[in-house]
Amino acid sequence: MIAIAEYTYGVDQIIHLGILPVLIDKLVEEKIEVIMILILSLLKVLMEGEMAPMVIQSSDALGRLNSHLTSPEYKIRELSAMNLGSISYNQIGKEQAIDAGSIAPLCKMLSDKVSEVRTAATRALNSLAQNKEGKV
Repeated sequence: MIAIAEYTYGVDQIIHLGILPVLIDKLVEEKIEVIMILILSLLKVLMEGEMAPMVIQSSDALGRLNSHLTSPEYKIRELSAMNLGSISYNQIGKEQAIDAGSIAPLCKMLSDKVSEVRTAATRALNSLAQNKEGKV
């Protein structure tokens, strides 16, 4: 699916097939780290789809992503922060991320030992801080 999602038409078709809710459920159910990384990578790509914000914002994705911000696996922390940043692209997503308590764990990630995790957390916090005009 990641290969299919490289194309805009592929992203839209995967979203149309109802895969996003399945992936969001897998954020709780999946215990194998390698598979979790693939799920989070696919979610990141699918966030670019036109219908993705509506599906994501009407789900439990934020709380589930928040729970992975403290994962022992750095790639899971990084991808979770990147996905939170994508969700908070629009005003509704910003408000929901704030209400879900995403700011405190993202701030803690600013002192992570892995630079990619710190960068992802910084970008997510920046996305939360920007207003409609893209200004902080």
